[in-house]
Amino acid sequence: MKDLLHPRHRAALARFVDENTPARVLLAFDYDGVLAPVVRDPHGAPMRPTTRRLLRRLAELYPVAVVSGRAWRDVERFVGDAVPLVVGNHGFELGEPVAVPERVLRRVRGWRRRLEAALDGVPGIHFEDKRSTLAIHYGLARTWRVSERAVYEAANQLEGTRLIAGKKVLNVLPHDFPSKGDAVRALLSRLGCDAALYAGDDVTDEDAFAVGAPLVFGVHVGSGQSLAPWRIREQREVDVLLARLVALAEAAPAEVERARRRVPAAAAARPRGADRARARGRRR
Repeated sequence: MKDLLHPRHRAALARFVDENTPARVLLAFDYDGVLAPVVRDPHGAPMRPTTRRLLRRLAELYPVAVVSGRAWRDVERFVGDAVPLVVGNHGFELGEPVAVPERVLRRVRGWRRRLEAALDGVPGIHFEDKRSTLAIHYGLARTWRVSERAVYEAANQLEGTRLIAGKKVLNVLPHDFPSKGDAVRALLSRLGCDAALYAGDDVTDEDAFAVGAPLVFGVHVGSGQSLAPWRIREQREVDVLLARLVALAEAAPAEVERARRRVPAAAAARPRGADRARARGRRR
C-alpha cells in the first residue's frame, strides 16, 4: 500500500477525481476508526468538530455516504445531518432502518442465548444486539486475549453464520447477509456514480476494497495488511483527506454547480422494500 498523503502521491487523488468528476464520485466512509476514533467504550465516540464541518461541506460537493457495521439508528445519531445517506448493519440497512424478518430475529436471538450461556463469567464481554446481527465486544477485559479465545470458541459452534473479526470485536452475521462491498455497488447504481472512494480501517471494510479498481479507490486507515491500494497512517489524518477532496471539487467551479444539483438526489435515493440489495455473503 502507498501512503496517499505522501507528497510524491499527491497527484493520485486529483487524478481519480478528475477522471470521474466530483458529481459522479461517491465518497463512502466507515464511521468508527475513520470519521471518529476507535475507543474502548463499545458505544463509540463522536466525530471531531473539524471532521463534521468538512464532511458537511463534502456533502454539498459530492454524493457522500457513511457505511457502518453499526445499526442504522446507532450510527445515524453520531452522523446526524452531516451527510444525507447512512448505511447500517454492513449494508443491510441501505439508507434507512429495515424491518427485520421474523425468521432472522429468531435466529439471532437463538445465537445470543447460546453465546450468553457459553460466555457466562468471561470478563469484559459486551453484546451489541443489532437485531439482524450481533457484535461481541471483548476489549473491556484486562485479560482480553483470554476473553477473545472464549468468544471465538463459542461463536464457531453456531450454525449458519458469517463471522467477521474486528478490533477487539467479533461480528456474527447470517451467512446470506450483504457485505459492505454489496452496499457500495448498490449505492453506485442507485446514485448513478461512476466510481467510489471508500475509506475503512477494519476487516469488515475489506469486502468494499475487494470490489477493486476502476469502481473503488480503496483507502485503508491505519496499520496492518489490506486489499486497499492506498493507506492513511492514522485516523487523525482523515481530516487531511477530507480537506483535499473539498479543495479538488472547489477548484472545478462548473463541477461544483453540477454536484449541487446532483447531491440532493442522494437523500431521495434511499431504497425501499424490494429495491434493497440482498446479495449473498460468504459462508463460514
